[in-house]
Amino acid sequence: MIKKLKWTLAGLGLGALYLLSACSVPARIHKKTIETPPVAYKDAVKNEADSLSMAQLHYKSFFTDSILVRLIDEVLEHNLDYKIALEQVNIAQAQLRMARGALLPSVNAGLQASGTRYGKYTIDGVGNFDTNLSDNIEEAQKVNTRLTPNYWLGLNASWEIDLWGKLKNLKTAAQNRYLASEQGMHLLRSALVTRVASLYYDLVALDKQQVILEENIQLQKEALEIVSIQKEVGRATELAVQQFIAQLANSESALLAVQQEAAAIENELLRLMGKYEGEVKRATSILPVKVAHQERLGNPAQLLQYRPDIAMRYHELEASHADAKAVRAAFFPTLSISAYGAFNAFNSSYLFSPSSIAFQLLGNLVAPVFQQHQLKSQFRIANAEQEMAFLRYQNEVISAFQEVNSIVRALQTNERIVALKNKEVEALTKSIDVSQDLYLAGYATYLEIINAQKSKIEAQMAQIVARRDQALMMIKLYKALGGGWQ
Repeated sequence: MIKKLKWTLAGLGLGALYLLSACSVPARIHKKTIETPPVAYKDAVKNEADSLSMAQLHYKSFFTDSILVRLIDEVLEHNLDYKIALEQVNIAQAQLRMARGALLPSVNAGLQASGTRYGKYTIDGVGNFDTNLSDNIEEAQKVNTRLTPNYWLGLNASWEIDLWGKLKNLKTAAQNRYLASEQGMHLLRSALVTRVASLYYDLVALDKQQVILEENIQLQKEALEIVSIQKEVGRATELAVQQFIAQLANSESALLAVQQEAAAIENELLRLMGKYEGEVKRATSILPVKVAHQERLGNPAQLLQYRPDIAMRYHELEASHADAKAVRAAFFPTLSISAYGAFNAFNSSYLFSPSSIAFQLLGNLVAPVFQQHQLKSQFRIANAEQEMAFLRYQNEVISAFQEVNSIVRALQTNERIVALKNKEVEALTKSIDVSQDLYLAGYATYLEIINAQKSKIEAQMAQIVARRDQALMMIKLYKALGGGWQ
């Protein structure tokens, strides 16, 4: 009857703890879902059923320039930012192991040894003195009252029973943060691949501009010699000579600016490779990919799969959701079990005797009572962080979709610009030949020759920029679709 009463009281105590803690538990947390992206991009050439995307291509397949591919390989191997990102992933992995370990019992081995002199008028002092006078103990059981030793050698164990899923949700949060850190590394890899490619084609374009300027400088020097001779025989004036000198100086200064810009880009590429000095090799072709790749946009839903920044935001959202669930679980009672088993004696000679074996098993049930305001504040914070993570995820998806739309439209416009620039350069090249013939025949002035040459140089430089922009936009589209990190 007494035993039954004890169990009844224990059950009532457990129920009371549950009611005290659970009466003000916030409502369950529900996940939100973003609106489904459109089935196709606004200016896509291919129909909406196309499931192929250039994002599926490895960068070694996307870029056909072997020199560029080797350069990217070297950057990925030696880039310091990329190595830092790898270490951040290692940290997140270690935190995940810690969260997993929290679900398992904690076991510690310990050795304790002490010597205590109890006062004559203390409970322990009187108790030891009285024990030594008892007829019920053996001689070996008598306690040294001058300096009472105590030896303990054994194992301690403790385990929090995850009744409400708090520890499980903390593990889920750590797992998603680890996955988010992996996606962050993928994002950096994609950024490095496309950054190196963009700088590379900037460098190739500058090389081409340098060749154009050098060729035109040579032609301008020859023209200056001709007009100087003509001045000596009275067929040209000093003003004509000075105009040709000014044009030559302008081209030479433009050449120096191009060389300086190329040197700065080379230094940036060396930095990305983790080098102090070296030479950046490059090809002479600007176009980075085959034209057929432009039509492989896939469908917008694939952005959620291929873009690492979107995947990173998704895992951050999942982590925040698990955090909020863990905070909610903190409103309920916590059940923990602790135990120890050890050899315990006040005489070292008997420490490993079977009679010195001691053990204890203890259950502990604790419910928060006066921490409700604190727990509710923590829950509000976790809920707000979850809402922010959802909004970031939604914003990332929308931004990615619009980014692809903008690049596709820009690519289509740039194709027309390149065609018009080619036509312009062709016409201006013919105009220079015509102006020179007219000048020699006396039907044109030196200013018309200078203007024709200047217009051709500007058109050639703009033509190279347009072709470079076409290459850079293809690289941007590759990254925007989620390529470059596979």
